[in-house]
Amino acid sequence: MSENSKASHTKIGFHYFQDTAHYTNKDLNTWLPELVRLKAGWLVLLSDSSRAIPEQFIHGLIDANITPIIHFPFRLPDAPSAADMRSIFEVYAHWGVKHVVLFDRPNQIHSWSSASWSQLDLIERFTDRFLPLATEALRAGLIPVFPPLEPGGDYWDTSFLRSTLESIKRR
Repeated sequence: MSENSKASHTKIGFHYFQDTAHYTNKDLNTWLPELVRLKAGWLVLLSDSSRAIPEQFIHGLIDANITPIIHFPFRLPDAPSAADMRSIFEVYAHWGVKHVVLFDRPNQIHSWSSASWSQLDLIERFTDRFLPLATEALRAGLIPVFPPLEPGGDYWDTSFLRSTLESIKRR
């Protein structure tokens, strides 16, 4: 990165649309100038596990010095396996993506099936799903990011984080 592009690269970032329907060239041509004007340093993009965001969209951001952060808002406990995610992780890494967020607000009831939320050992069951995916992301050359938690939440956010980190450390 040149000195000029470093100077314009800020820590401000944005979350893109809360769906996966806005990744066309038209969308990129509409929003990229605005993101550049705002000096965005990163953009969180939602992805599903069955298909990647189009390569030209990812490269358009990277070419504009905007770091794409891919967010997989998997539902629990039915998240895909690490083996199922291997190829999409590898594709994103090959395209220059560095960060993937795995899951979304796992301390909320709506992130789980109703039957699984009420079972014992919620933290252990979350860790059982998170760690293999995070490990697979690392193998692909990506940096896995712990999911956002709902402040307060149905399971208190700081307790959820502390207990999950203890579970990861124990393993």
